[in-house]
Amino acid sequence: MTQQHISTQMIPERDEPALYINPNSEQIAAFAEEAVTVEDQPRVRLLADSDEIKDALYSFLTASKIAELIHRDQLSLRTLAEPVQNTIFTTESEAVVPVMGKYSISSSDPELVSSVYGEFDSRFEAAEQYHLRTPALSVVNQTLREEIGDATADELNEVLAHAEEISNSNEYLSIVEIMLILAARNEVLLYDISKWGEDTGIASKATFSRAKSALEDTGLIKTEKVPLDVGRPRLRLLATETIATADLKTLSTEISTPF
Repeated sequence: MTQQHISTQMIPERDEPALYINPNSEQIAAFAEEAVTVEDQPRVRLLADSDEIKDALYSFLTASKIAELIHRDQLSLRTLAEPVQNTIFTTESEAVVPVMGKYSISSSDPELVSSVYGEFDSRFEAAEQYHLRTPALSVVNQTLREEIGDATADELNEVLAHAEEISNSNEYLSIVEIMLILAARNEVLLYDISKWGEDTGIASKATFSRAKSALEDTGLIKTEKVPLDVGRPRLRLLATETIATADLKTLSTEISTPF
Protein backbone atom coordinates (compact mmCIF):
# COMPACT_ATOMS: atom_id res chain seq x y z
CA MET A 1 0.00 0.00 0.00
CA THR A 2 1.69 3.22 -1.12
CA GLN A 3 1.56 6.44 0.83
CA GLN A 4 -0.31 8.15 -1.98
CA HIS A 5 -3.07 5.55 -2.14
CA ILE A 6 -3.41 4.63 1.52
CA SER A 7 -6.78 6.37 1.83
CA THR A 8 -8.25 5.45 -1.51
CA GLN A 9 -7.70 1.75 -0.94
CA MET A 10 -9.24 1.80 2.54
CA ILE A 11 -12.24 4.07 2.21
CA PRO A 12 -14.48 1.88 0.01
CA GLU A 13 -13.98 -1.01 2.45
CA ARG A 14 -15.03 0.95 5.54
CA ASP A 15 -18.52 1.68 6.84
CA GLU A 16 -17.34 3.87 9.69
CA PRO A 17 -16.21 7.52 9.71
CA ALA A 18 -12.49 8.09 9.30
CA LEU A 19 -9.81 10.60 10.16
CA TYR A 20 -7.14 11.32 7.53
CA ILE A 21 -4.27 13.15 9.23
CA ASN A 22 -1.36 15.06 7.68
CA PRO A 23 -1.56 13.95 4.01
CA ASN A 24 0.61 15.84 1.53
CA SER A 25 -0.81 17.56 -1.55
CA GLU A 26 -0.37 14.49 -3.77
CA GLN A 27 -2.15 12.30 -1.23
CA ILE A 28 -4.98 14.83 -0.97
CA ALA A 29 -5.36 14.86 -4.76
CA ALA A 30 -5.31 11.04 -4.94
CA PHE A 31 -7.93 10.87 -2.20
CA ALA A 32 -10.24 13.29 -4.02
CA GLU A 33 -9.83 11.51 -7.36
CA GLU A 34 -10.93 8.17 -5.93
CA ALA A 35 -13.39 9.24 -3.24
CA VAL A 36 -15.53 11.38 -5.55
CA THR A 37 -16.44 8.22 -7.52
CA VAL A 38 -17.90 6.54 -4.40
CA GLU A 39 -21.41 7.95 -3.90
CA ASP A 40 -22.06 6.30 -0.52
CA GLN A 41 -18.62 6.47 1.04
CA PRO A 42 -18.39 7.10 4.80
CA ARG A 43 -17.59 10.61 5.96
CA VAL A 44 -13.91 11.50 6.16
CA ARG A 45 -12.47 14.26 8.31
CA LEU A 46 -9.24 15.46 6.72
CA LEU A 47 -6.73 17.45 8.75
CA ALA A 48 -3.69 18.74 6.87
CA ASP A 49 -1.10 21.49 6.71
CA SER A 50 -2.60 24.58 5.07
CA ASP A 51 0.22 24.82 2.50
CA GLU A 52 -0.36 21.21 1.41
CA ILE A 53 -4.08 21.88 1.03
CA LYS A 54 -3.36 25.04 -0.94
CA ASP A 55 -0.99 23.18 -3.28
CA ALA A 56 -3.62 20.50 -3.93
CA LEU A 57 -6.30 23.11 -4.62
CA TYR A 58 -4.16 24.84 -7.26
CA SER A 59 -5.65 22.30 -9.64
CA PHE A 60 -9.28 23.08 -10.47
CA LEU A 61 -9.88 19.38 -11.08
CA THR A 62 -8.80 18.49 -7.54
CA ALA A 63 -10.44 21.50 -5.92
CA SER A 64 -13.81 20.89 -7.56
CA LYS A 65 -13.77 17.22 -6.52
CA ILE A 66 -12.96 18.14 -2.94
CA ALA A 67 -15.74 20.73 -3.09
CA GLU A 68 -18.08 18.03 -4.39
CA LEU A 69 -17.24 15.75 -1.45
CA ILE A 70 -17.89 18.61 0.96
CA HIS A 71 -21.15 19.40 -0.88
CA ARG A 72 -22.24 15.77 -0.39
CA ASP A 73 -21.31 16.00 3.31
CA GLN A 74 -18.77 13.21 2.76
CA LEU A 75 -15.76 15.33 3.70
CA SER A 76 -14.78 17.93 6.28
CA LEU A 77 -11.53 19.82 5.71
CA ARG A 78 -9.56 21.54 8.46
CA THR A 79 -6.00 22.77 8.96
CA LEU A 80 -3.35 21.48 11.32
CA ALA A 81 -2.44 23.89 14.09
CA GLU A 82 0.69 21.92 15.07
CA PRO A 83 2.97 19.68 12.97
CA VAL A 84 2.40 15.92 12.91
CA GLN A 85 5.33 13.64 12.15
CA ASN A 86 3.46 10.95 10.19
CA THR A 87 0.55 10.58 7.84
CA ILE A 88 -2.19 8.65 9.63
CA PHE A 89 -5.46 7.15 8.46
CA THR A 90 -7.61 5.96 11.32
CA THR A 91 -11.11 4.80 12.08
CA GLU A 92 -12.40 3.74 15.48
CA SER A 93 -11.32 0.16 14.74
CA GLU A 94 -8.05 0.45 12.79
CA ALA A 95 -5.10 2.81 12.39
CA VAL A 96 -2.74 2.78 9.40
CA VAL A 97 0.57 4.64 9.07
CA PRO A 98 2.62 4.57 5.85
CA VAL A 99 6.32 4.12 6.51
CA MET A 100 8.51 4.00 3.41
CA GLY A 101 8.13 3.02 -0.21
CA LYS A 102 5.11 0.74 -0.64
CA TYR A 103 4.91 -0.32 2.98
CA SER A 104 2.63 0.67 5.83
CA ILE A 105 1.97 -0.37 9.40
CA SER A 106 -1.58 -1.05 10.58
CA SER A 107 -3.04 -2.01 13.91
CA SER A 108 -6.44 -3.08 15.21
CA ASP A 109 -5.32 -3.18 18.84
CA PRO A 110 -8.27 -1.58 20.68
CA GLU A 111 -6.17 0.35 23.18
CA LEU A 112 -3.74 1.73 20.60
CA VAL A 113 -6.43 2.59 18.04
CA SER A 114 -8.61 4.22 20.68
CA SER A 115 -5.67 6.38 21.77
CA VAL A 116 -4.76 7.44 18.22
CA TYR A 117 -8.36 8.09 17.19
CA GLY A 118 -9.13 9.97 20.37
CA GLU A 119 -6.06 12.20 20.03
CA PHE A 120 -6.78 13.27 16.48
CA ASP A 121 -10.52 13.43 16.95
CA SER A 122 -9.83 16.09 19.58
CA ARG A 123 -7.34 17.90 17.34
CA PHE A 124 -9.77 17.91 14.45
CA GLU A 125 -12.62 19.31 16.53
CA ALA A 126 -10.36 22.14 17.73
CA ALA A 127 -8.97 22.93 14.27
CA GLU A 128 -10.08 25.71 11.91
CA GLN A 129 -12.17 24.87 8.88
CA TYR A 130 -10.55 25.38 5.48
CA HIS A 131 -12.89 27.39 3.25
CA LEU A 132 -12.88 26.51 -0.44
CA ARG A 133 -13.80 29.07 -3.06
CA THR A 134 -14.09 26.52 -5.87
CA PRO A 135 -17.65 25.25 -6.46
CA ALA A 136 -18.65 21.59 -6.47
CA LEU A 137 -18.69 19.79 -9.83
CA SER A 138 -22.40 19.03 -9.59
CA VAL A 139 -23.18 22.70 -8.90
CA VAL A 140 -21.06 23.79 -11.87
CA ASN A 141 -22.82 21.34 -14.16
CA GLN A 142 -26.36 22.07 -12.98
CA THR A 143 -26.09 25.85 -13.06
CA LEU A 144 -24.26 25.82 -16.39
CA ARG A 145 -27.10 23.81 -17.95
CA GLU A 146 -29.75 26.05 -16.45
CA GLU A 147 -28.16 29.41 -17.20
CA ILE A 148 -26.00 28.85 -20.30
CA GLY A 149 -27.25 25.69 -22.00
CA ASP A 150 -26.82 21.95 -22.42
CA ALA A 151 -24.30 22.24 -25.28
CA THR A 152 -21.77 24.18 -23.21
CA ALA A 153 -22.31 21.92 -20.18
CA ASP A 154 -21.80 18.79 -22.30
CA GLU A 155 -18.58 20.21 -23.76
CA LEU A 156 -17.27 21.09 -20.30
CA ASN A 157 -17.94 17.53 -19.12
CA GLU A 158 -15.99 16.25 -22.13
CA VAL A 159 -13.04 18.53 -21.36
CA LEU A 160 -12.99 17.65 -17.66
CA ALA A 161 -13.23 13.92 -18.34
CA HIS A 162 -10.04 13.98 -20.41
CA ALA A 163 -8.07 16.88 -18.92
CA GLU A 164 -4.62 16.25 -17.53
CA GLU A 165 -4.60 19.57 -15.72
CA ILE A 166 -6.67 22.72 -15.41
CA SER A 167 -5.48 25.39 -13.02
CA ASN A 168 -7.26 27.73 -10.66
CA SER A 169 -4.87 30.46 -11.79
CA ASN A 170 -2.75 30.66 -14.92
CA GLU A 171 0.19 28.27 -15.18
CA TYR A 172 -1.96 25.83 -17.12
CA LEU A 173 -5.01 26.69 -19.18
CA SER A 174 -7.26 28.00 -16.43
CA ILE A 175 -10.89 27.15 -15.76
CA VAL A 176 -11.85 30.72 -16.71
CA GLU A 177 -10.12 30.36 -20.09
CA ILE A 178 -11.75 26.97 -20.61
CA MET A 179 -15.19 28.45 -19.95
CA LEU A 180 -14.60 31.37 -22.31
CA ILE A 181 -13.39 29.04 -25.06
CA LEU A 182 -16.44 26.80 -24.68
CA ALA A 183 -18.71 29.84 -24.54
CA ALA A 184 -17.16 31.07 -27.80
CA ARG A 185 -17.75 27.68 -29.43
CA ASN A 186 -21.43 28.09 -28.54
CA GLU A 187 -21.70 31.83 -29.23
CA VAL A 188 -22.61 32.78 -25.67
CA LEU A 189 -22.65 36.40 -24.51
CA LEU A 190 -19.65 37.47 -22.42
CA TYR A 191 -22.07 39.00 -19.92
CA ASP A 192 -23.92 35.70 -19.47
CA ILE A 193 -20.86 33.46 -18.99
CA SER A 194 -19.09 35.95 -16.70
CA LYS A 195 -22.22 36.49 -14.59
CA TRP A 196 -22.65 32.71 -14.32
CA GLY A 197 -18.98 32.37 -13.36
CA GLU A 198 -19.20 35.01 -10.66
CA ASP A 199 -22.50 33.72 -9.25
CA THR A 200 -21.19 30.15 -9.17
CA GLY A 201 -17.89 31.08 -7.56
CA ILE A 202 -15.58 30.28 -10.47
CA ALA A 203 -14.16 33.81 -10.70
CA SER A 204 -15.18 37.46 -10.78
CA LYS A 205 -16.59 39.23 -13.84
CA ALA A 206 -13.36 41.26 -13.95
CA THR A 207 -11.29 38.06 -14.15
CA PHE A 208 -13.45 36.80 -17.02
CA SER A 209 -13.08 40.15 -18.78
CA ARG A 210 -9.28 40.12 -18.50
CA ALA A 211 -9.09 36.53 -19.71
CA LYS A 212 -11.38 37.37 -22.63
CA SER A 213 -9.08 40.20 -23.70
CA ALA A 214 -6.02 37.94 -23.51
CA LEU A 215 -7.70 35.18 -25.53
CA GLU A 216 -8.87 37.72 -28.08
CA ASP A 217 -5.43 39.35 -28.35
CA THR A 218 -3.85 35.98 -29.15
CA GLY A 219 -6.47 35.18 -31.78
CA LEU A 220 -8.12 32.29 -29.99
CA ILE A 221 -11.56 33.88 -29.77
CA LYS A 222 -13.41 36.78 -31.40
CA THR A 223 -16.25 39.02 -30.29
CA GLU A 224 -19.09 40.88 -31.95
CA LYS A 225 -21.33 43.57 -30.52
CA VAL A 226 -24.96 42.71 -29.88
CA PRO A 227 -27.10 45.87 -29.71
CA LEU A 228 -29.66 46.23 -26.92
CA ASP A 229 -32.83 48.32 -26.86
CA VAL A 230 -31.54 50.07 -23.76
CA GLY A 231 -27.95 50.43 -22.60
CA ARG A 232 -24.57 49.59 -24.05
CA PRO A 233 -24.20 46.75 -26.55
CA ARG A 234 -23.03 43.41 -25.19
CA LEU A 235 -20.33 41.19 -26.63
CA ARG A 236 -21.01 37.80 -28.14
CA LEU A 237 -18.09 35.40 -27.95
CA LEU A 238 -17.18 33.68 -31.20
CA ALA A 239 -14.74 30.87 -31.91
CA THR A 240 -11.86 31.21 -34.33
CA GLU A 241 -11.10 28.23 -36.55
CA THR A 242 -8.51 26.99 -34.04
CA ILE A 243 -11.09 26.87 -31.29
CA ALA A 244 -14.00 25.72 -33.43
CA THR A 245 -12.08 22.65 -34.62
CA ALA A 246 -10.24 21.89 -31.37
CA ASP A 247 -10.53 18.37 -29.98
CA LEU A 248 -12.24 18.65 -26.59
CA LYS A 249 -10.38 15.58 -25.34
CA THR A 250 -7.05 17.38 -25.66
CA LEU A 251 -8.20 20.99 -25.30
CA SER A 252 -6.55 21.56 -21.92
CA THR A 253 -3.10 20.59 -23.21
CA GLU A 254 -3.10 21.61 -26.88
CA ILE A 255 -4.38 25.16 -26.46
CA SER A 256 -1.65 27.29 -24.91
CA THR A 257 -2.51 29.74 -22.16
CA PRO A 258 -2.14 33.35 -23.35
CA PHE A 259 -0.92 34.65 -19.98
